[in-house]
Amino acid sequence: MQIKLLSAGLLSCAVLAASPAFAAGFRAEAKLATPVSSAATTVVEGVEWTCNGDACVGVADKKAGLDSLMKECRKVAAAVGPLASYTSRGRTLTAGNVSVCNRLAAQSKSDSTLAAR
Repeated sequence: MQIKLLSAGLLSCAVLAASPAFAAGFRAEAKLATPVSSAATTVVEGVEWTCNGDACVGVADKKAGLDSLMKECRKVAAAVGPLASYTSRGRTLTAGNVSVCNRLAAQSKSDSTLAAR
């Protein structure tokens, strides 16, 4: 009985300790393939991205993420341009995956251009 109570207590502490992490929201970083000449800000699915030089940071207080890591990267690349790297929620895409991300972003831009015609 005491073991069950102890387990329940530890589980409760773990949930409470994890809550601030979820409250922190979303944060991701991207490095642009071509730096911007002046600071720029854009919003991608509720996440505000600020780019300065070749560094971009995406922050949202009440959002856990945009989607899967690859879809996040694709959406960001479509909005800010080709990326050299992408990191979100402690995970970093490999160079090969960033290349795929950029290709998918360019493809989605051309698909939306065709759809608009």
